[in-house]
Amino acid sequence: MRFATPSPEQVISRHGKLCTHAEYYRVFELEFCIRSDSPRILSSFRKMYSHFAVPPLDRPVMTSYVIEAPVVNGNPVVVADDKVYVVSNPEILPGFSYMTIFNSFIAKLQNHFLIHSGAVEFKGNGIIIPGAARCGKTTVTLSLIGRGFSLFSDEVAAIHWLDHKVYPFPRGLGMREGVKHSFKGIDLERLETIPMIGGGFKRVLDIGELKGALATEPSPAKFIFFLVPSADEDFSQASSASVLYLITSDVSEGMLGEMRAVDGIESAEVTGDTSEAKFPIIRFRVQSGYPVLAKLEEICYRHNVLIFDTAKGEHGQPDFSGTPRLTPMPYSRAMFELLTRLRTGARSALLTNQFKGSVTKMYLALADIVRKTKCYELVVGKLDDMIDMIEETVSTG
Repeated sequence: MRFATPSPEQVISRHGKLCTHAEYYRVFELEFCIRSDSPRILSSFRKMYSHFAVPPLDRPVMTSYVIEAPVVNGNPVVVADDKVYVVSNPEILPGFSYMTIFNSFIAKLQNHFLIHSGAVEFKGNGIIIPGAARCGKTTVTLSLIGRGFSLFSDEVAAIHWLDHKVYPFPRGLGMREGVKHSFKGIDLERLETIPMIGGGFKRVLDIGELKGALATEPSPAKFIFFLVPSADEDFSQASSASVLYLITSDVSEGMLGEMRAVDGIESAEVTGDTSEAKFPIIRFRVQSGYPVLAKLEEICYRHNVLIFDTAKGEHGQPDFSGTPRLTPMPYSRAMFELLTRLRTGARSALLTNQFKGSVTKMYLALADIVRKTKCYELVVGKLDDMIDMIEETVSTG
């Protein structure tokens, strides 16, 4: 049975005094605060974002509240982005609050395109490494670091919309089971874990342990290597349809109906493929050439539903046993693939403040960045051979 959710003002007025613990962060130009009644709840965010932590701020732009006490119909709540999210299962509160606050603060960044991708630097070149789900982005990124590349991020390529440079985004490294790395003295088993919103855990490596391997200054975006999971796929040729997954905080038939009506979407169904998942996973079949993610984000926002994660394709663990293949990718295809991984959504401060709400202008600005890079498709194969290909291409490019 549904119950009336109080407003953010009501929750903060009645229960905000419980939140005696506070932490402060600065990500680029954005300063924000997280308050909670439980230090345990704050720890998941702190593990990943300790290098963004700052001393207490007088006037943070954004303050989020995570209240573990059963304050709304016996449930904990998260207050973020002027909304109240009631968490009916308390055990998922750490992961839920982490992703809610992450989604909230990236939407308020005004100057950077944020792309779901690995990002490294080599000889003054900014290198972006996107890929389909579970195709080895983190493994490839870490292997490049082992070859002398410098790390911007294993998860987010932050590109300034004006100077077209890739900027450091020094969050912790979140590593799933099976991720390969080549760093001596780092024992994954000793690392702390954080809960993943779709189920399971990631081990967190403080990037401060990668001494001498971190990029500290921005570099112009020069190369994009799109990782492709298997050699039997021709990524450069548009297929009739592709598969997209969203992990969301909730779902309803009304919301699914609106999603099915979006141009380019052939089907939208809730799937139970991931047994560990604690939230709905929606599987879409999308006609080739339709960037639908911004429209899906808008529908979720109207229904007060969060998108926790997106994944493209249906692939298991990456297969590093085959023969890799590197081929140039047309800019039009590269642009489409980047749009499906753009974290800067339809309600972002970047769109509102820099492009006056014009999605077309924002996409043209991103296209200008892409045109100044060299774009490649890299079919996943033997890891050392893949790294050789990237290193040789960047060195001679």
